[in-house]
Amino acid sequence: MTLIRRTTPFTDLVSLRETMDRLFDETLFRPHRFGNGKHEIYPLIDLYTTPEAVIAEVALPGVKPEDVDISIANDLVTITGTYKEVKETVETGYIYKELGRGSFSRSFTIPTLVKTDEIKATFKDGLLMIWLPKAEQVKPMHVKVEVR
Repeated sequence: MTLIRRTTPFTDLVSLRETMDRLFDETLFRPHRFGNGKHEIYPLIDLYTTPEAVIAEVALPGVKPEDVDISIANDLVTITGTYKEVKETVETGYIYKELGRGSFSRSFTIPTLVKTDEIKATFKDGLLMIWLPKAEQVKPMHVKVEVR
């Protein structure tokens, strides 16, 4: 008995859709691209909000705190710095060299007004934490109308 498998055009469409999804997930929306100086370096970031502040956690393994600069203009925070090259030993040569070295820059927008004079940043174990306290929002004012 011979089995005949009938193909439908829908199976090819599903395969194409999965391929396109994978393409967009892996290239366009994944900012973490390291290279050997040929590609830009984008540190990974978690940005979340609490009732008191907006908090950014930036992964900067191998970076020294003195090699990081944070600037804030309007609602845009920019983090720049340098992954410094470590002295190479070329006695045997590299088999893999995937760690990115060189300068990096990462920007993000703040979703609310913050108190710029109270911003704090700490650096521990390769994790930069930026604490951006929220500004007091202008509360609506109610005016009572007097009857004369």
